[in-house]
Amino acid sequence: MNGDWRTLVRRYRLRHGLSQVGMADLMGVAQRTISRWERGEDNPSVVQQKRLRDLGWEPASSLFRGIADSIPICPVPRALTRTESLRLQRLSQPAIAKRPSIADWIGLDLAPIACGVLQEILDDRELQRAISAGEIQSLVTTTRSVLRTSEHDQIGLFRTTITYFFHEGTLYNDAIGVPAAADAVCGYQAVPMDEALL
Repeated sequence: MNGDWRTLVRRYRLRHGLSQVGMADLMGVAQRTISRWERGEDNPSVVQQKRLRDLGWEPASSLFRGIADSIPICPVPRALTRTESLRLQRLSQPAIAKRPSIADWIGLDLAPIACGVLQEILDDRELQRAISAGEIQSLVTTTRSVLRTSEHDQIGLFRTTITYFFHEGTLYNDAIGVPAAADAVCGYQAVPMDEALL
């Protein structure tokens, strides 16, 4: 196991549906200790590291592979993207059906064609800082087309949850969208890490 306790503690906690308080109870420490570990301000003691190992989490590569492998078979529009520059990694078939030209962008950076709510998210410097620092668990957005592609004007309204996670030091996002009501208001809302599971 590597020494990136910040990522490992957060990953274990989220995968098992624990709030920071719940994780603290499991580890026998204060909630602020879990918070410090997840912010990288402190590391678990050797005894706490052993306890974390004994909890038996999956290797990070297995978790990442499971996410990546599930995207092509997802029944709704879904995309896996490296967050920096929005480098598109994987797409579900419904995402391709919704916007066929997006398949040409796999492996490329989407930031240059971002528009609408996505461009607002990218321009929100405080939000981007919080995402990079691992303080944001997810974003819930209501949007029309967020990419300037040939299908831009044909994309309906979607409610999308974008979940952020680190894998081997790289920040990724997993975006899953479902159709939204025609009268829904476009915009986005951040879900801070500590509020995600309350």
